[in-house]
Amino acid sequence: MQLTLLHGYPDNIGRRLTFVGYGNGPKSYVQVATAGGGDKVTVPRFQFYIDAIGGGLTVSKTYYVQPYPSGVGPRQTWALKWVVAATNAEAGAGIDLSAEQVQLAGLGGQY
Repeated sequence: MQLTLLHGYPDNIGRRLTFVGYGNGPKSYVQVATAGGGDKVTVPRFQFYIDAIGGGLTVSKTYYVQPYPSGVGPRQTWALKWVVAATNAEAGAGIDLSAEQVQLAGLGGQY
């Protein structure tokens, strides 16, 4: 998911940057258990990394997203696990989530 940052973000908090942005789900979801699965999160700034990101409920309230890092430590990549709100089951493989929108917030910085 490529986040579109809200006006005024990112903003400095000490030596870190906070961000709030929104985005749409993938056209064809790849489940987390699959190699390279999940919905990769990117922030539209040159050499920007994510320290932490919070989850959220989609505007339709049909899904929620659970962010997870590729590892621990600084400068990890982050992805989203899409979960059906009514059942707590992961979204099905190949499902089109591109109409679903979610707003997320997090902390990051410059390389």
